This record gives sequence, C-alpha cells and structure tokens, in this order.
Amino acid sequence: MKDLPQRGDTLHLDRTGEPVTVGERVGEGAQGVVHKVAQRSGRPLALKWYRRATDTPAQRSAIRELTARPNPHEAFLFPMDTVTTTEIGGFGYVMAWMDRRFSSFAQVINDPQPLGLQTKARIGRKLAEAFGALHASGLCYRDINFGNLWVDPLRGDVAIIDNDNVGIDDGHAAVWGVLRFMAPEVVRREQRPSTVTDLHSLAVLLFYLLMHGHPLDGQRVEARLTWDEHRRSEEEQALAHYGEAPLFVFDPSDASNRPVPDHGPSRWWPLYPSFVHRPFVQAFTVGLRDATLAGRVLATTWRDTFVRMSDLCSVCPHCTAAVITDPDEPGRHCWHCDRPQPPLPMLRLRSGRSTVLLVAGAMISNHHLGVDRSYDTMAAHVEPHPGRPGNLVLRNRSTATWTAQPHGGDALAVEPGQAFAVRPATIDFGAVRGEIVLPSS
Repeated sequence: MKDLPQRGDTLHLDRTGEPVTVGERVGEGAQGVVHKVAQRSGRPLALKWYRRATDTPAQRSAIRELTARPNPHEAFLFPMDTVTTTEIGGFGYVMAWMDRRFSSFAQVINDPQPLGLQTKARIGRKLAEAFGALHASGLCYRDINFGNLWVDPLRGDVAIIDNDNVGIDDGHAAVWGVLRFMAPEVVRREQRPSTVTDLHSLAVLLFYLLMHGHPLDGQRVEARLTWDEHRRSEEEQALAHYGEAPLFVFDPSDASNRPVPDHGPSRWWPLYPSFVHRPFVQAFTVGLRDATLAGRVLATTWRDTFVRMSDLCSVCPHCTAAVITDPDEPGRHCWHCDRPQPPLPMLRLRSGRSTVLLVAGAMISNHHLGVDRSYDTMAAHVEPHPGRPGNLVLRNRSTATWTAQPHGGDALAVEPGQAFAVRPATIDFGAVRGEIVLPSS
C-alpha cells in the first residue's frame, strides 16, 4: 500500500464513482498533500490527501458531513466529495481548483503598490458576504487567517481555502486558529472557536485589509518588548497582548497603545471617514469584552459598510489621490494634500438611505435599483457628457425604462442604452425612486 497518491494515479470519487487522474503536487504540509487532478471532462479540481497519521474517524466524519452540504458561498473552495482507496493509506477529498489569478492575501496587502479603494471595498464586501453566508448556514470557519485567504488584486474576488476545519458551533475542532487572529476568549481557552469568535477574526482580517496592520499592535506592546532579565516570555507576552488585556490602537478612551507613528494604521486610519471607523471601534472595544453576537460586529454590518465605501469613492480634484467623499462629513480634507474636498453630485436612493457619488466611472448596480443583492451587475454607469466637457450623463445599462423628471422640466423616458444628463431631477427606476442632487453653488 502506498503512503500518498502519485502523479498518473486514477482515483474514484466516493459518492459518484467518477474517475479523476492525479496530476502535479502543488502543496505539502504536516496534515497531507495537495494535487491537481482532472475529471474526464478535463475540468481541473484540487485533491487534498491526508497522511495516515492525520486520518482519524473524526476527520473523515467531518469531511463527509461537509460534502453532504451545499457550498454556502462561491468564495469557499468547499469539499465536494471524498476519495478513499485500498491502495493508498489515508484518504482525501476534492474541491474546486483555484485559478492562478489569485494571490495570497498577505502578499497583496504587503505589496508596495497598495490596492485601490474600490478593490479594497469589493474584497471586504465579498469576505463579509462569504462568512455571513457560512454563519447563516449554521457553520463556523474556526481558522480565519492569512494562510487561508487568496484574492484577485485586479478584480477584487476572493477564494477561501482549507475548509476542512469548518464545522458547527461547539463541535469537534481539530484547530483553534492562528494566535494573532484568535478572539481573546479563545486565546484564554475559555471558549472554543465558534461563529462569535469568527466575527473577531473577520474584524482583524478586515482591519489588515484597510489599515495594513494589526488592530492590537501598538506602542504599549512595543514598550513591553524589553530585553532585561525580568522580561516575560513570548508566550506570556502573547497571552497578555491578545488574550488577557487586549487594547485597540485607536481606543477612544485609552491612548496608551496608539499605533507606531508613520507605520500601517497610523498612516491609513485618517484616510477613512467615520462610518468606516465605527465598526472597527465597536469590534475592538466592546467586542473584545462582550463575546456575543450583540457585542461583536456582524458580517452584514461589514457588508453594508463596504458597499457604502464603494459608493463614495472619488478622486481629490487637487492632487488626484483616491479619497472617500462622505456627504455626512462635509469639508473633510484630503489625506494626501490636506486640502478640503468639494461636494460632488450624488444620487440618493430609498429616501436617502443609500447615496452614490456621480463621478465619471461610477457604477450603479442592480442592488441599488432593485431589491436583490446583485452588487456586481451593472444597471447604470456614469460617463463624461459627450457634448459638454466637464458635465456627466447617467447611462441606462438595465433592461427597464426609467422615467426622469428634471426639476422645472417635462418628464422623460430613458430607454435601455440611453443616457440622461446629470442635473437636478427625480428618477423612477421601477422598483425604487432616486433623486439627483447637485452641490449648491
């Protein structure tokens, strides 16, 4: 009996009996190996094979339970079927093959050329959607960290791997997570990984995405790293820092752990408006102490925050730096040139509950104009006016006809493919109504 699969082997999926051909080995670790395999159709899949030492009844049962469930979200490379054979020790499972366009999350956020704000917003929203869907299905991830997350830096898509640790709250857990992402109660070993602890890990991941640093690593921590004879061990330091006495670097009532100047969070935090700051403040103040769904920030809150961030992205007219222009905070200064940002035309929807800046290139999605969550399906697009330089048009990219009522003018039908010059008006999009508001002169 062989210990591991070899290139060229033919294996069969347990549920369907379909043969797959083992290709190149693309990964290896203490738990097992990962191979690229091909179905008869030529479609590539990934095969994770557990070594004999890690092939336990509990692990097999957990994987079989996952293969019997539908994938909660397309971002997860979820187990599809198990593979067992009397010719090889251990067992395996197949999952979707991750496209080569994806890069590791750690690599992307540490790239000298940072992601654009729109791309960050898309990644954040997709992460929130994915983990929200997982939690809604009754499962928790348990091990959110850099190693399990890959992103497409151009499209903002995400791929979440190593889903064999997914399970139900308080169920058998082979892993407890990675220390820097663990919730304080998990660090202290007071609670097992769960949906609630996932929410802390998700908040840490999203803080890294926007602020390029850890939310608890600040000057107080740096000061503790002394080298005298009374210095605590690294394990004791970590337990205190992440478990016993964690302190947010932007805690509004305690400034003793502010971020190190000119690094990561200290540079990026001022770029974002208050509506982005608020959920992080909750996650790392109340959320550190109150390990409940009420204390932590829910995935739906993160999703809505990133949708709003995407809707309010623009460019500083003075220095062309990417900025977020929030109409609720008029007069904010550009983070780069420190000049005040002028008000911009906007489309207000759902009685002002949603606002999209009308700047060239802005997209209005089916989510804005309908009742679904199709955030990536274009329904309208903002373009430069073809005959009036400096002006804009809103082009109908949907299949519905709009009725636009310019202020002081006659109602106009805007057919699919047609454009409406941006000016003060109300627009009936069908499912919702909107109002174009221009800055007062």
